[in-house]
Amino acid sequence: MALLDSYKANKAISIVLAYNQVSAGELKNAVVKIKNIGESTIPKLISAISDSHNNKPLENLLINFLDNQTLPYYIDALADEDKSIVTHIMRLLIKSEKYDPNRLIQLFEDPEIHKNVLVQILSTHKQSLNSNKLFESLDKVDKKTRILVFKVLEDIVQDSMIPKLLVYAESKDPGTRLHVARLLARFSTEQVRDKLLQLLKDPHNEIRLTALDGLGKMKIPVPAREICPALKDPNLTIQAKAIETLVKIEDPSVVKYLVEILQDESEYIRRAAVEVLNEVADPRAIKDLLSAMRDQDWWVKVRAADALGSIGGPKVVEAVLGLLNDDDEFLRRTAVEILNSIKDERAVDFLINALEDQDWWVRERAADALAKLGSDRAIPALVEMLDQQPDSAKIAIRALTEIGNTDAISPLISKLQENDVSLKKNIIEALGELSDHQHAEDIESALKQVQESSDEDVRQIASTTLDTVIAKNRFLAGKRSNASSGSRSTTTTEKSDSSLQKTSTSDATVSHIDPAMLKPGMVLSDRYEIVKHIGKGAFGFVILVKDRMVNEEIILKFLNPQMATDESVIQRFVYELRYTRKITHPNVIRIYDFLTFGKSYAISMEYFESHSLSYEVKNKLTTDINRNIKIIIDICNGLKIAHNNNVVHRDIKPANILVDKNNVVKIVDFGLAAAASQGDSRITKSGILVGTPTYMAPEQVRGRKIDTRTDIYSLGIVMYEMFTGRPPFKEKDHMATLFKHVEGNATPAKEKNPKISDELNDIIMHAIHVDPTLRYQQIDELGNDLQALLDKETN
Repeated sequence: MALLDSYKANKAISIVLAYNQVSAGELKNAVVKIKNIGESTIPKLISAISDSHNNKPLENLLINFLDNQTLPYYIDALADEDKSIVTHIMRLLIKSEKYDPNRLIQLFEDPEIHKNVLVQILSTHKQSLNSNKLFESLDKVDKKTRILVFKVLEDIVQDSMIPKLLVYAESKDPGTRLHVARLLARFSTEQVRDKLLQLLKDPHNEIRLTALDGLGKMKIPVPAREICPALKDPNLTIQAKAIETLVKIEDPSVVKYLVEILQDESEYIRRAAVEVLNEVADPRAIKDLLSAMRDQDWWVKVRAADALGSIGGPKVVEAVLGLLNDDDEFLRRTAVEILNSIKDERAVDFLINALEDQDWWVRERAADALAKLGSDRAIPALVEMLDQQPDSAKIAIRALTEIGNTDAISPLISKLQENDVSLKKNIIEALGELSDHQHAEDIESALKQVQESSDEDVRQIASTTLDTVIAKNRFLAGKRSNASSGSRSTTTTEKSDSSLQKTSTSDATVSHIDPAMLKPGMVLSDRYEIVKHIGKGAFGFVILVKDRMVNEEIILKFLNPQMATDESVIQRFVYELRYTRKITHPNVIRIYDFLTFGKSYAISMEYFESHSLSYEVKNKLTTDINRNIKIIIDICNGLKIAHNNNVVHRDIKPANILVDKNNVVKIVDFGLAAAASQGDSRITKSGILVGTPTYMAPEQVRGRKIDTRTDIYSLGIVMYEMFTGRPPFKEKDHMATLFKHVEGNATPAKEKNPKISDELNDIIMHAIHVDPTLRYQQIDELGNDLQALLDKETN
């Protein structure tokens, strides 16, 4: 009978295969015969389907036979080597609804089954799938197949599955965690939120990105505190998603968590914080943000202000403008610093009002900001500042010069009759900058009158400026007034002769001394005869004088007016010099005393006929490696004595190291930097930066504890510069240089100068390690290593 059925089946199937070549009656009878024979025909029908495309009668027969009982035939066909058979069966399984698709889930474990085909079938029947069976299969399949199971789960996931998904979120397999994160991201529950927040710390980028995306879609509160660290993510795509998420979650507390981000050393991270502020900030939020930064290191505040100013959007700018009127001096100062980085015309009126601020810092920086904006609207207000005290007037002159509007020329000329010599100099220089053909005659006339001044420096500056004005006018107008030039020369000569007079001053007759005006032959306090000016540094003028009492030449270093008016600075100078003047060593300039001349102050110290190490570096005179090593060893010897007396220099740099023609080395200015600083601050009350950015140690930049290792770092930077010709960090502006010190990562000195040995390179890099604990701990350790290297080189 079976043989007969097989014969009948084959004959009937052949008719079905030729369905378009037989009569309808024949086709119908053949179909009926196949149905009567039953499911035993299924394998033959499946085999025949590969050779009969779009055969509807054949497909209908297979669909008619398909149920839970016959499903194994179809499952076997899914593993067939003939891809056309697999494709046809997949279509039939997708189309039919007479079987339980959950019976196919176990096929994920079958290596013979095409898994992508299985996913397509199951996804079509998603309404009938049992999620428990899918979860059970996750633990039975490999990682690659598990991803496909999750793909099916994506179509049927619902909140009842959350507990199981949370379990798989702890999987060691990153692929599993990623797909779980994608599934969880569809729900807004506290459990899901907490798990996604946890996944923000996942080591895999895509998982963190998916978690952020899910958190941004939450309908429940999401804490900004947990999202903000993602702004520091090294992956810029994730960083951008963190910005987007923080904006979406609308957490009103976000601003206070951005404080830390704004302090970051990375510009990209600081920019990310500002991008958030641009979207969510309001005046109250910006005020809270800046207030929270009140106690931060000065360099952190400056960096944050720069970030807010450079990329702050309209909301940030509007909030900052409002702070210029705040009662809090700190907020006004910070606001004006931010506005110095913003070029927004809306700021002009606010900055003009700030020119009348009671705080000198705000006034000065407001003038700077107006100068950068180049707004002509600021001219009247800046002109009014010319009538204020000399320091304020100088600020106005600088701003007017930078703006470059010739409307300022007439008011400046009218102020040339001021008695303050330094102010007069500033006005003369400004007139030279602003001069044009239209105003040249007025300026020339004014400068000629100034040449009648009794002050030699004023006459000289007026003469030089007049030359410049005439030359500029000649260039612009194509002519020059010979009469004016001749008159100028005659006047200059006459007045030069009258300046060579000896003058004696005393504390009783002079309340304030302008050291710039001191001339050779003048005598201070009937004791110190001016010999010559040596130079001018951050602390003030350096003048060589003859002490008539002991008949010896010494140096007087006058403190500049800003320091001289800062009582706390004066007190610290007295305190510091009590200790530093006890330092006596051949390699240290001896400090004698702290002197007062009325309300002016000066430090007397040893005179050492020499030049600075900065002169040698600048003129490429440090090519002799062994000589350089000897110089550094001498500096180490001098520093050792100071350090043994608990004195830290704080401003070691080439300009503070003197060398004479016999290669004798001396360190100058011990105690001055320590006296000028306020506690751990790197800026004096007068606004003067203590230390030199190119040579400042990271802990000094950060305002942290300073000790002898700070000097070691600065000396290491000096060494680097001596042996390579350039310091490791020298950026376009001071702040950028300071940040480089904090970041470290200096290029090895040997890469800059292959002529130095590996040993010397290691010594230099050891000295400038960003971490003080990993530097030389004592100055004599550095000196000993250098001495050992020198002995090795010379033997």
